[in-house]
Amino acid sequence: MKNLTTTSLAALFLSACAAAPPADPVPGLTLSSSQQASLRTQMGLAPNNPFTVAVQDIDRDGLLSVGDIAVVFGGIANAEIRRRALTAADVSIINTTSVVKVVPAPVSDTQSKLRSAQAKWRLKQPTGYSYTLQRNCFCPPDHLKPVDIRVYNGLVQEATMRPFSVPLPPERRSEALAVEGLFALVQDAIDRNASTIVVNYEPYYGYPVNITVDYATNIADEELALTASNFRPQ
Repeated sequence: MKNLTTTSLAALFLSACAAAPPADPVPGLTLSSSQQASLRTQMGLAPNNPFTVAVQDIDRDGLLSVGDIAVVFGGIANAEIRRRALTAADVSIINTTSVVKVVPAPVSDTQSKLRSAQAKWRLKQPTGYSYTLQRNCFCPPDHLKPVDIRVYNGLVQEATMRPFSVPLPPERRSEALAVEGLFALVQDAIDRNASTIVVNYEPYYGYPVNITVDYATNIADEELALTASNFRPQ
């Protein structure tokens, strides 16, 4: 009876051992490059140290958290050198270092006013209009004559020079700007970080009435000034 009992107990023990499932391995965590760099610092490793660091996700939540194990590997066999459970301070430092706060560049007052004027123009622009554009620059005399411009659906239909309504020469047609072209000149000056940009906008339609640009204070004869007048919706 004693032998039977011993045998039965041994069989039960072996059966229980055979039925127990193997323990799942602790998964590792994937860290960002900044987290990895901060972790190496926390583990006392210099940037050029050949050792590597991995983190075991002890609580299996997929996040770097208190109690996760940092393991340092190295040597010829890349064997485990040491390990340490991460503290709350470790986790805070590593996660804070990994967050890069992007601060948008402030919008300049000139850019803000331009956008506001463009929005007003898009809302109120007539299908057709005419106006007079005059340049004030270091240019040949003919380039300083006022130009009457007629626009339809955003496209320049006619451009003539005052006082005798002489058609603008074909090679100068690019000087005949629709209102959108005036806005583009202002935006270009902003993009080029011009030294001085002064623009006055018409209060109802929003188009530029006066544009003065000095692209570089240390360079002479590159200033530009434009005046838009006689605006008439058609």
